[in-house]
Amino acid sequence: MKLRTIFFFLILCFCSKVSFAKEINIILFSPNNNDQDYWGIVHQFARASAKDLGINLIIKYNDTIHRKSYIENMDKVLGAENVSAFLAVSFMGEAQSVLSLSSKYNIPVIMFDNTFSLLEKSKIGQPRVKYKNYIGHISPNDYQLGYLLADYLIKQAKENKTNKTIELIGISGSRISPESYERNKSLEMAANNQQAKLLQTVFASWNGASAYKKSLTLIKRHPNVDVIWAASDLMALAAKKAINESGKNIITGGIDWTPQAITAIKNGQLTASVGGNFTSAGYALVLLFDYLNGHDFLEKIALVYQVEGGVIHQGNVDKYYKLITEQDWHSIDFKKYSRVFNPNNEHYDFSFNRLVE
Repeated sequence: MKLRTIFFFLILCFCSKVSFAKEINIILFSPNNNDQDYWGIVHQFARASAKDLGINLIIKYNDTIHRKSYIENMDKVLGAENVSAFLAVSFMGEAQSVLSLSSKYNIPVIMFDNTFSLLEKSKIGQPRVKYKNYIGHISPNDYQLGYLLADYLIKQAKENKTNKTIELIGISGSRISPESYERNKSLEMAANNQQAKLLQTVFASWNGASAYKKSLTLIKRHPNVDVIWAASDLMALAAKKAINESGKNIITGGIDWTPQAITAIKNGQLTASVGGNFTSAGYALVLLFDYLNGHDFLEKIALVYQVEGGVIHQGNVDKYYKLITEQDWHSIDFKKYSRVFNPNNEHYDFSFNRLVE
């Protein structure tokens, strides 16, 4: 009898330490319509996080790449399903529409993956002020990502051409995206700090075919170019195809850590890829899990938080090759990030070093 009493007492103690919300249903509204390329990695990382934490994660794809359908689909889903919280991006400047829906249905939302434009920031303000259900924002540090890539590529070019002013061109994303703006700014700053000559930056709308055509044109226009900086791995691989066809000795790299890019680095085609930006949805799920279980992250992390990235290059690719190409995110224990499971954690560590370790 005493053993039974002790047994139930221990169970009671354990349950009092880790008490969960009955069921957590979180919807990730993706601006993409499939599991390919960069967004495929975002989805897989988020799924691994949700599985560890016991979250019922539902990914809603945007059938057509259009801002109107993104908001219409969100409105329909939030009004019909049992939703504990949701994740959304500021797709083509629709942040206010997203946050208005969070207010309409009284559902917490964390914005993820991209930052707001300056105009959006002025209208929306900080989380939990104007929009009470807008509880946080987690996104890549796009300025840092762009700078890391440009700085590394320029330094590599200098090693090959020690007595020459390095000339570079940029292949950017879309004209209206905040991430393009931040990455372009950092490209200019890195070129200035390294005393390199930024010849031209063009926009390819995150499209491989467009990046390929524009790279061909730019290589002909600037015959002495040394570096092509690309705002995504997809565009970097397209630029490399153009470089190979030109027969020029030009180095290039991109952003995203796609398996294709990491394989190209290992094979000596690309020089570098900067990444870690795909993690924001997975980390946002940790914050939502804690929030919904009574561990508000308010005082443990900035409500507008930027994830720092890292550089994978030909010198360190072997260290990270298996992790990135196999995308074995289930090998990561996401519970270690959570304060529900680790109440003594003084802060959230979503750093690049912790991820790869």
